[in-house]
Amino acid sequence: MSEHLTEQEQIETLKRWWAENGRGILTGIVLALAGYFGYQWWQGDQRSKSEAASDLYQGFIQAVSANDNQPDNKQLTTAKSLAEQLKNEYGSRIYASQASLRLAAIAVEKNDLEVAQTHLQWVLDNSKEDAMKLLAKRRLATVIAARGKPDEALKLIEGSVPPAFAALYSETRGDILRQKGDDAGARSAYEQALTELLPEQAGSTQLLQLKVESLAVASGEEQKPSEPAPEGGE
Repeated sequence: MSEHLTEQEQIETLKRWWAENGRGILTGIVLALAGYFGYQWWQGDQRSKSEAASDLYQGFIQAVSANDNQPDNKQLTTAKSLAEQLKNEYGSRIYASQASLRLAAIAVEKNDLEVAQTHLQWVLDNSKEDAMKLLAKRRLATVIAARGKPDEALKLIEGSVPPAFAALYSETRGDILRQKGDDAGARSAYEQALTELLPEQAGSTQLLQLKVESLAVASGEEQKPSEPAPEGGE
């Protein structure tokens, strides 16, 4: 009898515990399942978007690379349309930024600097990738300088940048200063760029050295002609 009562008490205790805690446990289970399936859905959605953006970008590359990178008007129109779709639907993804950088380069080749500036500014304003933004900013400074605004261009590339971009930014600063007629400042910037080159950037050393040497005269270092020896052999 005592055993029966003990079991009854245990059942009653379990019922009371469930009444007090059951709803919370069920809620926790439901939330955990919702979180799990929600995360699975999110992952699937991200994969789907990534694949769709990749497909659009591949179509873009095929269009701009046609005819040995000389697309005709129809192909270029297709490329621009695909780039706009990438920016509108997948603007935060790297494919949209890459497409804008490529269109900017094409615009520069055609000397359409205003259009190039628009594409580069879009990358600067919308890209989530720091490397993309740094690359766009450097190119944007070059385009702005070419449009006759060197001071605005120099201001854009002020400040420190990661080591991988330091030499490139210093060289760009030198190019813009040279465009302004500040040969001494340009040479100083080129010399700084030489000190900032990383081992994997050694291929740029010769070009930078040539830029420095071409400004030696402007820095007052031109070699004086040797004086003729006095008569008499002394």
